[in-house]
Amino acid sequence: MVVAHAMDLLALALAGGAPTVAALEAVSAATGPGVREPLARVAAAMRWGVDGDGAWAGASSAWRPAAGAFALAARAGAPPSTLLRRAADDLRVGESERIAVAGAKAGVRIVLPLGLCFLPAFVLLTVVPLVMGLVEPLG
Repeated sequence: MVVAHAMDLLALALAGGAPTVAALEAVSAATGPGVREPLARVAAAMRWGVDGDGAWAGASSAWRPAAGAFALAARAGAPPSTLLRRAADDLRVGESERIAVAGAKAGVRIVLPLGLCFLPAFVLLTVVPLVMGLVEPLG
């Protein structure tokens, strides 16, 4: 989610007219350590003349959507801000789906331990007294 928020900030800076390197540096300066280092490295590489693909190559896999948005914008000649916003939305949707799947898996995994805990108690508190009650009048 942090990467998605940083991508939104980049989109806002670029939509406001900031050059790419300045936007990267501004977002890098305004964010925490998990975002600061990769964006600072990309901005420094671009400032030294490395092309966009080469600059983003050193960033972690979490930044691939941002790198793809910048690459597509460069190829199409479109502003990257819209593509960055879409990529950030896609990241959020993917993260939400991952969390939903993890929650569903946790619900399934907890059934067996709960069953193993409650089944003996059910048998001892319900079935055994019922059977004992039925057996006593016969004997």
